[in-house]
Amino acid sequence: MEFQSGAVRPVGSIEDGWAIIKDDYWTFFGMTLIAIVILLVVAVILGAINNIITLGISTVLGVTTGNSGDVAKMSAAILPQLISMVISVFTNIIVGAISGAFFCGIYAALSRKASSGVADFGDLFGGFKKITACLIVAAVVSLIQFVISVVMLLGGAALGVSALGVGMLTKDGQLNPSVFGGLFLVILVFAGIYIVINLILSALTAFVYPLIGDRNLSGGQALLTSFKGGFANLGGLILLMLLLGLMVFGGALLCLIGALFVAPIVTAAMFAAYQSVFGRTGNNYNYAPPPPPTFNNQPGY
Repeated sequence: MEFQSGAVRPVGSIEDGWAIIKDDYWTFFGMTLIAIVILLVVAVILGAINNIITLGISTVLGVTTGNSGDVAKMSAAILPQLISMVISVFTNIIVGAISGAFFCGIYAALSRKASSGVADFGDLFGGFKKITACLIVAAVVSLIQFVISVVMLLGGAALGVSALGVGMLTKDGQLNPSVFGGLFLVILVFAGIYIVINLILSALTAFVYPLIGDRNLSGGQALLTSFKGGFANLGGLILLMLLLGLMVFGGALLCLIGALFVAPIVTAAMFAAYQSVFGRTGNNYNYAPPPPPTFNNQPGY
């Protein structure tokens, strides 16, 4: 599939997205609100199950390693987190597949609105017709995120063990300021790297659900195409996501309610960026009218 490189204009995408939804803003607000409520309920239920399992394992390990050495205690503290991360992979896949289906529905509604000028609320649940593709995407993305998290966690654990080995604690049990300061700085670097990696991953997968919802691509095709288009527009997408993040943050400052009103604009802006990269073909209901008839080489009637 053809795409444009360097086509994403951060501010322009926000303006174009708003132009698409402004006449039917409350329709898209309602779609977004329903999707968020359902996702929150599902996430809370799955999160509670994960926490119960993790707490049980952590309690058992805490009792069994109470009289063990520092390394054993640190291992006992890390193991429940690893188990929680494994469980989170499956819960993230479920939540990701459901959210992906909602996104596909919203992007289909945006496509209909951009081409015909009419938004259909029913498109929100129409995205569940493509739940298989969304499930594939959720599984791949969750696996990538799991690998990244495990690498970062193991790296942090190695630093902790090293700090203990070089004397993070003094003889009287107090923290060694120099060692602790160095460890804290390294942790900040690790956190920064983790944020950057996830930001790049988000940019590379930004077009997955528009491609599924608007172009009817399979999960694998959408991932591959989004990676190519996202990489060719990486800088613009990262700037766009940072701007949208600031908008959501600003809305969240208003007792969190403002973020709900910004959310439809965020989705519309990402759809506008998608159109700038892949064009307005596909399922946009945008059919060119036939040319006018000609008589005696004169156009018209």
